[in-house]
Amino acid sequence: MKKEMVKEIASELKLDICRITHGEDLDLRISKERMESDLRSQPFTEGDIDRSTDLSLQLDGVRSVIITGVYYGGKKENPYLSSYVTKKDYHDFLEEEMEKLVNRLQARCQEDFKHKIFVDTAPFLEKVLAARAGAGYIGKNSMLIHPEYGSYIFLGEILTDLKIEIDEPLDMNCGDCRLCLDNCEGGALREPYLVDGNKCISYLTQKKGLLSVEERERIGGHIWGCDKCQEVCPHNEERTMKVYDGLEPFDKDLEYFLKIDRKDPPSELEDTAMMWRGGRILVRNALIVIANLNKTEHFDLVEQKLRDDSPIVRFYAAWALSQLDLEKSKGILERHLSEESDERVRSEIRRILGS
Repeated sequence: MKKEMVKEIASELKLDICRITHGEDLDLRISKERMESDLRSQPFTEGDIDRSTDLSLQLDGVRSVIITGVYYGGKKENPYLSSYVTKKDYHDFLEEEMEKLVNRLQARCQEDFKHKIFVDTAPFLEKVLAARAGAGYIGKNSMLIHPEYGSYIFLGEILTDLKIEIDEPLDMNCGDCRLCLDNCEGGALREPYLVDGNKCISYLTQKKGLLSVEERERIGGHIWGCDKCQEVCPHNEERTMKVYDGLEPFDKDLEYFLKIDRKDPPSELEDTAMMWRGGRILVRNALIVIANLNKTEHFDLVEQKLRDDSPIVRFYAAWALSQLDLEKSKGILERHLSEESDERVRSEIRRILGS
């Protein structure tokens, strides 16, 4: 099949990028380098080399992969949120458009074919696959960089048993530029193309459980995600292309996140990509940010979180109070200690009072 048919359909839809590559295995060298080092872009990343490189494990008989992409602008409306937090969950947005692409392709070629759609859920190395298709090249910050749209793009893949004419990779790289390496707030970009995910602020804002004091401080002013390595990238300068409806930035203040009703979260929040980790982690991150930025005007709201039904929230509320005003919080925490039933929270309060 000629690739022009696929690209013509993509251009009719809300898809800015459409490139084709073959369905053969990805380069094992990249996965082996990751596995043999202590660096992985995110601890969420698939650790099994076969699953990360063998596309046939996802679709038997795969012959081609259609790479799609949508530009989301990278407009920084909110200082606490990554610009990829859009009003509509990009997973849903892209999946809907790719389903339309598949349906129209089936109608035009009048042929049934197997397919499987992925949007940021694939175990395989999607950016490596996208680079092989010429949808961009991988920068030193491990992001895919498109010559027109920069790195502010959402990616999706359609694996199919159709044989489609392929595109060639781009002959581009970062050259001597190291702005992302020198400006990473978390110190995660220790080497070009390899990210220490455990230091990546974007990962830490999504990491569940109890964070160390060092990890809390590393989060800084980020409730969700981090864009620093993209903000300093020259390829993202002066991009003025329009984004599609629904992909506008989600913009709420600290108090909004602190007051989230986890049992009945607001519908506009449920529509975003942040909710895949649940509402509690957003409340936790708001508490951490309030402490790190010394937002003392929220002291009373933070104190209220000591009565939250989640021991995780109470844990961070106790710490946040101590960071905002240690002397003022001591009496509050001493009284709460006598009522607290969770040993993790009790231990944290004792640590604070003993400091």
